[in-house]
Amino acid sequence: MRTSTAGAERGFTLLELVVTLAVIALGATLVLPRLGDARGLALAAAARRLADTVAYGRDRAILGGRPMRLVLDLDRGRWELGTPGRDPATVVPDASPTGRGGVLPAGVRLAAVTAGGTPAASGGIAALDLEPDGDALPARIDLADGSGRRAGVVVPPAGGRPRVEAE
Repeated sequence: MRTSTAGAERGFTLLELVVTLAVIALGATLVLPRLGDARGLALAAAARRLADTVAYGRDRAILGGRPMRLVLDLDRGRWELGTPGRDPATVVPDASPTGRGGVLPAGVRLAAVTAGGTPAASGGIAALDLEPDGDALPARIDLADGSGRRAGVVVPPAGGRPRVEAE
């Protein structure tokens, strides 16, 4: 028995094409607005990592009974945590992985550092001393990216945990 395939061409109906395009459009409306947030992820991650380093340094100072110092190089976008060195802007690096310091990702920079009542430093080297009694000068470390977004790491006085504030 022979069957004929004439008139039964394979293809999509108009309804199938419309439904497919509607699903694609719905997906695009959900994804495209969030693409701008993806660019800010590096800034937020860097701020969280820096806040965690400050918290770790404060905990090390309290538990070890000796001061710790966080040295921030605003021009190079890096920091290092350790025990205070002879020079006010140096440290003896901590042996732990968290104390080895860090480098900001490409496109993120250290914009300013303010400690206590001093004017904000926007270049050079800044140092934050973390005392064994848990007290530190209130400080703020501002980070920025190329598109103008900013995030701040706020170090509260009297033993509070550093927090990240997005601007």
